[in-house]
This record gives sequence, structure tokens and C-alpha cells, in this order.
Amino acid sequence: MAPVINGPDDCLNAETHMVALASFLPFFDKNPSNVKFLVGDYFRSFLSPYEDDLDQVQLLMKHLRTIKQAAKLRLKTLLKPKLRQEMRWWSTYSMLARYFELCEFHSADDEDLADVLPTPAVHRKLKALKEQLSDVESVSKTLQCDALNLLDARDLLDGLLEIQPSFSNYLEPNADIVHSPDFESGVVKVLSGQPAKMGFADRILKKRKTESTSCAYELLDVIPPTSNIVERLFSSTRMVLRYERNRLSPFTLEMILFLRVNETYWDVTTVDACI
Repeated sequence: MAPVINGPDDCLNAETHMVALASFLPFFDKNPSNVKFLVGDYFRSFLSPYEDDLDQVQLLMKHLRTIKQAAKLRLKTLLKPKLRQEMRWWSTYSMLARYFELCEFHSADDEDLADVLPTPAVHRKLKALKEQLSDVESVSKTLQCDALNLLDARDLLDGLLEIQPSFSNYLEPNADIVHSPDFESGVVKVLSGQPAKMGFADRILKKRKTESTSCAYELLDVIPPTSNIVERLFSSTRMVLRYERNRLSPFTLEMILFLRVNETYWDVTTVDACI
């Protein structure tokens, strides 16, 4: 992606990026609902009741990164504070996990930190939130594995829905953001060995007195269950498009990413042959 937000007065927060994306999505016959999986809209609504508490932890982490506090912390541990980033939901979990790891290394008697330390009540709320985020983070990382099929992904999402029903609008099999819910449901049923439960049409076909033949759908296992490849591509884009490279043209950036994603199909010999 080219730096669409590049003005001297532009804010680079999540809201500004969403506005920029919404402005050119119509050129591709898309709307913001098609990219909800990218902006993590469901996760933002899930965290909204905890925003004040998370802001307090963010403030504490910023204080711990100052020269004086960082020097104190370095004498006790090699762990460093982590900040929350709006564009990455897992940074919230990382910040909370690091907060609890650092709790034993700072004291409430420290006058410089007394005003920014969370209260015991907030501490308990954050601990409960961290446990919930731990489950979400575990499912999220597992979904990025290459060996998963649609059945595995559906089982993981159903398990997550059991403990987080609030995600149902985005993770249910018939959610609005699912591109082909009927197709995915059919593949899941075949992979789970339940082709006879595929609905009314199947019950009609069962009335036929012809001998049923078993079919092996070998290619169903290779259907990617999630957009993990795309997600990893967007993550690597930020590593390529660093601040000193913000003037890269869209064509150059696209070519670099294309070569990186397909690096298994070419080597130095291929480059030499092209030259």
C-alpha cells in the first residue's frame, strides 16, 4: 500500500486510516464492511468498557520508558515496557502481559509512579481482561498456521464463541462478513464426515434407491480457512514501508512485496536469467 496519509498535518491514528480506506474502496466495488476483519471493529467494541483502565496502563508504561524510570527498571530486570498500538489488537494483550510481569519490580511507594499506578480494583479488572485476551490471542495465532483447514478454523471459532458470545456478529458461520457462508458450511460438514446432514436437498436425494458411492474430497483440505496469508502480508508491509521509505511509489512497493511473498519460486539464478 502506498502512503495515502502523507500530509504534514495528517494524524496517523486508526480513525484516519479508516477514513482514507473508505474513500477509495468504492473504486474496487467494496465497502467498509468488507474489511472489518482488517480493522478489528469487533475487538474495539469488546474493549470499549475497559478503555479508561487501559489508558491508565498505557500512561504507566510511558512513565516507565522515561530515562529515570528506565534506569531504575534496568537494575532489576531486562524486561522493557510495551505500549499499546491502535492498529494492532494484540498489542493490547502484549501491554497487559508486560504490565503484570513488571508489577513486582515497581513499588507503590515510588512518588514518581504513585499517581499513575492502577488501583487494586482496576488491577483485578485488568487481570480478568488479560485472561480473556489470552484465549483470544491463542486462537488468533493458531488460525495463522498453514496446516489448518476450514473444519479446524470453524472448531476454533466456535470454541471462542462459547466463552465470548459478544463476537457472534463477526465469527458465526452466517456472519455478514463471511463471503460464502453456504459453501463454507458445506465444506465443514464434508470434512467432519457429516455429508448426510447438509439440509433439505440431501434428504430428497436420499429417497433415491440407487446405491450410494463414497467420494473422497481430497482438495477440501487445501482450502485456506482464514486470510492469514493476507494478514501476514499487511504485517510485513509495515516492515518494508518504513518511515525512511514513505516516498516509495505504489508500483515499487507492490513489486517488492510480490517478490517477497513468492520468494520460494525464484532465486539468484532466476534473476540472472532475467537480466
